[in-house]
Amino acid sequence: MAGPADLRRYNSRIFALMAVSIVGLLAVPFVGTRWGDFDEMIALIIGVAPLIYLLFFALANLNQRIAELEDRR
Repeated sequence: MAGPADLRRYNSRIFALMAVSIVGLLAVPFVGTRWGDFDEMIALIIGVAPLIYLLFFALANLNQRIAELEDRR
């Protein structure tokens, strides 16, 4: 697990995951109307999976972030 000071180096990963997520979610209506439900489901998975990963990453590092805030006081 990364230390509190090491969490700053994850910004590029977060921006890349958000870009993939936005592109995937924007593709859902266009793919679904043309080729059917399976392609729409795949585009939705591509859009939602990075958001779920970021949620679990944030929850895994929550204790370290809270400890860092308490140390600042």
